[in-house]
Amino acid sequence: MAKWYDFRKTTNSPLPPTSSLPVKPLYWLNYCKILFLGFALGLVACSPQVPNPKAKVGLLDLSQWNFEKNTHLTLDGEWEFYWQFFLGEDLHQQPPTPYLIPVPSSWLRYTINQNRISGKGYATYRLMVKLPAKRPELALKLLTIGTAYELYANGHLLSSAGKVGKSHDEMRPYMLPVVVKLPEYATDDLELIIHVSNFHDNTGGIRQSIELGRSEVLQNHRDRMVAVDLIMAGGFFVMAIYHLGIYLLRRKDRSALYFFIVGLLFGLRTTLTDERYLLHLFPSFPWEFTFLIEYVTVYLGFPFYVMFFRAVYPEEFSKKALYIIQGVCAVLLVLVFVTPPSFFSETQFFAQIFMSLSGVYIMYALVNAAYQDRDAARIFLVGSAIFFLSTINDILHDSHVIQTGFYASYGLLLFIFTQSFVLSVRLAKSFSTVEDLTQTLEKRVEERTQALALQTEEIMRKTDIIENKNKNITASINYASRIQQAILGSKEAVTSNFKDSFLFLQPRDIVSGDFYWYSEVKRSGSLPGQEHRTLFFKVIVAADCTGHGIPGAFMTVLGNTLLDEIINENRITNPGKILDLLDRKLRMKLQKHGVNDGMDIAMLLFDEENKKVSFAGAHHPLYYVRNNEIIQIDGSKFPIGSTQYTKKKFETHVIDYEDDDVFYIFSDGFQDQFGGTDNMKYYKKRFREFLLKISSLPMADQEQQLRNELEKWKGNNHQTDDVLVIGIRT
Repeated sequence: MAKWYDFRKTTNSPLPPTSSLPVKPLYWLNYCKILFLGFALGLVACSPQVPNPKAKVGLLDLSQWNFEKNTHLTLDGEWEFYWQFFLGEDLHQQPPTPYLIPVPSSWLRYTINQNRISGKGYATYRLMVKLPAKRPELALKLLTIGTAYELYANGHLLSSAGKVGKSHDEMRPYMLPVVVKLPEYATDDLELIIHVSNFHDNTGGIRQSIELGRSEVLQNHRDRMVAVDLIMAGGFFVMAIYHLGIYLLRRKDRSALYFFIVGLLFGLRTTLTDERYLLHLFPSFPWEFTFLIEYVTVYLGFPFYVMFFRAVYPEEFSKKALYIIQGVCAVLLVLVFVTPPSFFSETQFFAQIFMSLSGVYIMYALVNAAYQDRDAARIFLVGSAIFFLSTINDILHDSHVIQTGFYASYGLLLFIFTQSFVLSVRLAKSFSTVEDLTQTLEKRVEERTQALALQTEEIMRKTDIIENKNKNITASINYASRIQQAILGSKEAVTSNFKDSFLFLQPRDIVSGDFYWYSEVKRSGSLPGQEHRTLFFKVIVAADCTGHGIPGAFMTVLGNTLLDEIINENRITNPGKILDLLDRKLRMKLQKHGVNDGMDIAMLLFDEENKKVSFAGAHHPLYYVRNNEIIQIDGSKFPIGSTQYTKKKFETHVIDYEDDDVFYIFSDGFQDQFGGTDNMKYYKKRFREFLLKISSLPMADQEQQLRNELEKWKGNNHQTDDVLVIGIRT
């Protein structure tokens, strides 16, 4: 957008009033929500609102607004709305007649000309703001705009999140709250144009208010909100670790374990919602991942929340009700993991209703427990009631039934502190009992054992600290290894797809920077001289990411995801083209954040019907053995992802294979291992000769020979790098 696009110059008549526009809300949706949730309206107090002028017919008159006295306001009201059109993108194209739409709201709630607007699509929002002549430095604060946007002020791009586009493939979703200053060239007439794209979620549009105000006030307000989020997340994490420690000390009581999981999940959720502080720290997190985590933390945390209550008061909580809650949440979790965001986000309304009803049952059970005078039941009842009411408030606020704000996190944090208080009381009582029982014995032996006890206590305390730290670190890395293995899949699941093969992966650390990838691809097409039909291919990859350990493992996840997107989703079956796309996508994701890492890859694509294999490599060759002769085909000299080279080319080599040919792809870990009598690298020549030597053996025996050779060569040395070797006999 090169210049200020003033719609008033392109139309011969003013905008019609709101009542004459063919845009109307889908009131039945709100009626349904009110029918299910309206019982809570009397329980939630609405916060007082500062009266602000509202936009009317696409215009907000602030010419008399005093920003020194009233520092900020929301730009709520009627905005011009251009459905399926980016205003100002083509200055030679006559824009359509604008409609009016209230902000904040999702465009899914409206119809145009009796046709319901789809949640997926793109549109332009436009608002003219008349500013006072005397004003301080101003800024805009934007929260959630689903799911990608570009903000223009008087024709100049001020802010963006993700990439807007007119189709699913053109756009890239992202949501990140920002405070952006209005530039010095902003005149008294401020034109705001927002291009919005949404093809990934079901509720596109400006869903939260946009604030205009003094720059330092909005920035300070955002800083305060970030601080609040961090304090809350820290509270969740601290209490989670505290309860984990309690559980480790007394494993018979699982309530502390369930509470640890709830605190951990909602602590994570706090950093990914509202001000989304975690995304400011790690902006490379994909939108799909953060969107999934928002749902997972709720659908996984809620059953553990209920399990906690049943562990504390088993007589008041029905096991059958617990099983129903666990079953429903398990189904919701499966939908989150196996369906796209546009599908599983539809479960939100049902989940809100279900959890609200479950919350009513929890309150009923707690009232029962308090009536039976169970231990600390009254304190639990108060904390749970606050959390329940704050959750209902959030549901109603998110549904635009009321305008109060989101407070469920505060309610949960307060509940956690009430639980901690109860736990402290219990522990104090337990310690008092133990002290009374042991006081006499301690007096008898105190003088003789005091010195030894103090020394032993100090040694044990330090030992426990060291052991706990080591266990926590090792457990985290082991868990990361399990996640990585789950992403890669089992070796047997790969080797079972070939007549005879092996997959030898030996990480240097617990997690690996080397990874394998396998998929079976089918697509419509034809070969020369053949009819159009479905073609089947098997694709296998051996990849070596920059680094090893945790950094390398993160790269393997990114590489695995990009290969899934290129091959499984886009059905591309030319290895050279696959590597070219992988290189471009990896550089796009990493280099804008100053990361210059990458990976080396060898890729084989088998066409078993025509007995052909296609190869492309990035810094890695292919070895294959035929008639007791080993043949090497070099890959490209360029790596995937690095900016060291300006022009890259990845060539595809096609081989007609014969029965009993043996193909090898690998990383450089085996060749770079130090060892032997002279403590030297194994080197490529020795590795190639060893593969030829063992090539006639069954593939399982070849894997064992490689393991033995590596251990023999390594000796007492540490493993230099991750090792990956894949062998396939045709």
